[in-house]
Amino acid sequence: MSKMESPKQTVSAKGPSEVLDFAGGRAALTEANRHKDILFTSLTGVACIVIVLLVALALPVFGRQPITSLPIFIIMVLTSLAGVIELCIINYQVHRSVVNQALLTEVLLNSLGQGYLSFNAKGVCSQVYSQACLDLLESNPAGKNIVEVLQLSEDQRGDFKDWVDMLFMPSHALSFDDVIKFLPQTFQHSSKGRHIALMYRPVPDKSGQLISVILIATDLTEETEAQLRARMQQNYVDMICRIFKERNQFMTTITHLRNFIKESKTPVKRDDSSSVLRLLHTLKASAKHFSLDALSNVIHRMEADLRNPNFDSDAEFQARLKKGGEEVNACIEALLEQVGDLIGQDIEGGGNLREIDEETIYDFARKMSSQGVNPEVIRQYLATIAAIPVQEAFRQFEREIKDLAVIMGKKVKPIHFSGSNPRVLMLPMEEFLLSIMHISRNIIDHGIEPVVTRLARGKDPAGLISIHTDLIDNPQTGRKTLQILISDDGNGIDPALVREKLTSIDPNGSWKNDSDEDVIQRIMQWEVSTRNEISDISGRGVGMEAVEREVRLLGGTIRVSSELYRGTRFDIRIPYGLDVPEKKVA
Repeated sequence: MSKMESPKQTVSAKGPSEVLDFAGGRAALTEANRHKDILFTSLTGVACIVIVLLVALALPVFGRQPITSLPIFIIMVLTSLAGVIELCIINYQVHRSVVNQALLTEVLLNSLGQGYLSFNAKGVCSQVYSQACLDLLESNPAGKNIVEVLQLSEDQRGDFKDWVDMLFMPSHALSFDDVIKFLPQTFQHSSKGRHIALMYRPVPDKSGQLISVILIATDLTEETEAQLRARMQQNYVDMICRIFKERNQFMTTITHLRNFIKESKTPVKRDDSSSVLRLLHTLKASAKHFSLDALSNVIHRMEADLRNPNFDSDAEFQARLKKGGEEVNACIEALLEQVGDLIGQDIEGGGNLREIDEETIYDFARKMSSQGVNPEVIRQYLATIAAIPVQEAFRQFEREIKDLAVIMGKKVKPIHFSGSNPRVLMLPMEEFLLSIMHISRNIIDHGIEPVVTRLARGKDPAGLISIHTDLIDNPQTGRKTLQILISDDGNGIDPALVREKLTSIDPNGSWKNDSDEDVIQRIMQWEVSTRNEISDISGRGVGMEAVEREVRLLGGTIRVSSELYRGTRFDIRIPYGLDVPEKKVA
C-alpha cells in the first residue's frame, strides 16, 4: 500500500498565500514591502550616525588629534540630532501605518461576520481573533485552549488532542484535509436553532511545516433554515403525490386513525394494551409511508410514552393514552385542512368523485348471494370487478423498501416479482397488507447490509428483495392456498441473538428446547427483536408479531427461514378464495 501524502507536502502546496488569498492581498503585500524599505533606510541612517561618532572618538587611538574645534563639534552634534529626529519621524510614520493596517484588517475580518482565531500545536489560541468570535463561539478565545473555546466534553477532548497532535507531526500517513474531517465540524451554540459551522485552514512556515491552524466559525443558520424549508416543501409535494396515487390506502389509514382515537377514549389496562400498541406501531409506519412527518413523530413519542415502565397505575396509562389520542386527532384535523383544497374538502366521505366505492361492489355481491345467484357467477363478478393481481397489492411495499433504503443509506435493486400472480380481493386482506410494511422495515433495517459490508462479503453492493406468489394445492382442505414468499439476500437472522433476547424476557421458557430453525420463529412473538437500539423504523419487537396475527386471522400460517449472512425468507400461506367477504361492523 502506497503511503499517503504527508501534511508537510500538503501544506507546502497550499502555501501562505492561501491564508492571504483575499481581494486586497496584493495591496497588503505591497504595503508590507514599503514598510520593509523604510525600515532598512532607518537602520542605514542609524549605522552612519554611529560610525561618525565612533570615528570621532577613535581619533586619539590612531594618533590623531581629537576634535577640539567647537564649530566642528557643534556640526557633528546637530547632524546626529537631525538624523535621530528624522529616524524618530520615519519610525512614527511606520508605526502609524502599521496600526492603520491592523485596524483595517480588523475591520475587514469583523465585517465578514465570521469568527477567526488560530491555535498552535498545544491548542493555545493566539491573542488575535475577530470580534465575531464573541457571538458565534460565545467566548473570548485569547490565551485559552481551543477545547475550552469549543466547549468539548471530557470524552471529546482526548480524541481532539490526538488528532491535533497528528496534525503537527513532521510526517504521518494522513494529509491535513484528511485529519480535519475528524475535528468538530459544528459548534453547539446556546441559542437553539443556531447552526455554527467550523472550518480549519493551515498556516505553514517557509519550509512548509505547520506552525498553527486557523479556525473559521460561520453562522449558517439562515442557510440551514432554508434547506429545512426546502425539505419540508419537498415532503409536502411527496405527501400530496402519495395521497393522489394511493387515495384508497390513504383513506384506510385515516379510518384506522379514527378508530384508534375512539379506542383511546375507552378504559384500557396496561396489561391488555398489546392490541393498542400493535395498532399504534402499524399506524406510525403508514404515516411515514405518506410522508406525514408531524403525525409519525407524534405517534412515535406517544408509543415511547406508553411503554414507560414507571407507570404507577392503569389510570395513568389511560390518561396518557387519551392525551395521545387527542394529539393524533389534532394532527389529522390539521392534515385534512391542509390538503382539503387540493384533494377535496369531503375527502373522508368521497365527495362528488365519480367512482364506485369498494364496499358497494361487495354489497351487490352479497345481494346476489341472498337472491340465490349461482356462486360461480358471483365469484366471476368479484374476480372481474373487485379483484386485482396480488402482486399489485405489493406496490406500497415496494415503495416503502425504496424510501427506507434512501433514509438508511443502503442500496437495493427493484423488487423481483415472480410466480403466477393470482387475482385476490383486497378487502379481506386489507389489514394483512397494512401489516406487512413491518417486513419491509425489518428487511432494510435488519437484513440488507451497508454497501461496505456487502462488498466485504463478496456480495453485490445493492441488495435484492424477491416476492414470489402462486397458488398451491392444500391436500387437507382440498382447496387452493395462496403462497407468498418474501425473501432477501441480506444479513440473515442469528439464532444466538434471538436466544439472547429470549433469555432477557423469558429465561425459563420452552424456547430452550428449540432448534435453531425453530427458535428464529420466536421473532414473531411480542417484544422479541434482535436489535438492542430502538429507532422510529424498527427495534420494538412488535412489527412481526402484528404480521403473524393478521396472517392467523386470515386462517393462514407464516414461517421464517434464514441462513446467516446469506438472507432470510418469509413463507406466508393463506387460504385462497373469491367468496363474498363478510360485511365489516362499524
